[in-house]
Formats: sequence, structure tokens, C-alpha cells
Amino acid sequence: MDQLEIQRWVSPFYLAILHGNYVSDILTVDERNQFNQRVSEVLPEMTPQIASSLISGHWREAITGSWFAGVKKYTECQSQITKRLLASETCYAGQSHVFALACFANDASVSALKQYLDRYLRQLDCYYDQNWAMPALMWIDEMNGTDHASEYLKANGLWERFIKEKNSEAWCIQTCQKHFWNLMNYCKSQFQ
Repeated sequence: MDQLEIQRWVSPFYLAILHGNYVSDILTVDERNQFNQRVSEVLPEMTPQIASSLISGHWREAITGSWFAGVKKYTECQSQITKRLLASETCYAGQSHVFALACFANDASVSALKQYLDRYLRQLDCYYDQNWAMPALMWIDEMNGTDHASEYLKANGLWERFIKEKNSEAWCIQTCQKHFWNLMNYCKSQFQ
């Protein structure tokens, strides 16, 4: 990806997408409005090929590519997103990979999220994107009327064991769920 493409597809978006900043107080009202306008302007030009190219890039590109793939529901990028998520090779990109899988909300998304949780909830010292993946699976359950998340959330289950020594509010499942629901609902109302 060349510098002009990065300026077009990455630079205006990745900081707002990072951590779901577009739904937080980190952005001012003007910055959020500018983000919304820019996204609305480029959405008609986004293609699965552009999203895929971004997903295969460094973390900033991957964040942006997966986020756009999710908003546009480009399930043709799902296998690529799943591979990037499970590898957990780049910082922060997992957030957008998880977001995209939640947007797709299909059986392949459930499988990918369960593989991720089965692997990374067992690694107690790995602070990756578990606090995004768990509510993403809960979101899919809510959208599809399924119950995949309960096996992780039961008493003494993988989630409880993973967060046991983590005293941060960031790992409280209700906090994680609220944040994830906010960003999913925001994107549904603004961009889909």
C-alpha cells in the first residue's frame, strides 16, 4: 500500500477507530462529526479488495481495514480477519478484527471468537483483546438468539479465571459489554 492510499484510507480514521474512540469522550463533538462525515464520504468507494489490502498491512492499516470490512459486511474478508485475529501479531488490531466478526454475526464468526477465547483466556498473562472478544460473542448471541458465551461466563469458567487477578474495571464483563454495545449500536445507526 502506497503513501497516498494510506493517507486516503488509514490516516483520517485509525485514531478514532482505535479502542472505539468514536464513542468515547476522547473525541470532541467536532472531531466525531468530522469522523462521521469522512466515513460517510468514503464508504461508497470502499471495496472488499481495498479492505483486504488494508487488513494485510501493519496494525494501523489492519485496524482500519477490518473496521471497514465489518461496517460494509464484507464476509469475503472473514477468513483473512480470522487468521489475523488468531495470530494476534499486531497490537490493537484485534479490536477491529473482533468488531468485524461481530458485524458478520455468522457461524464462522462464532467459531473464530470461540477459538480465540479458548486460546487466549487460558493465557493469564496475555492482555490482548479478550475484553473485546467476549462481548463480541455476547453480541452475536443477542443478535442471533444463541447462547455461545455462557460457557465462558459460568462460575469458575474461563472468563472468571482469566480476570481473577486483574483488578482493573477494564476487565469487568459488564463494562466490556457496555462499551462494545455502544460502538456496535453507534455504527449501526450511523453507517449501516
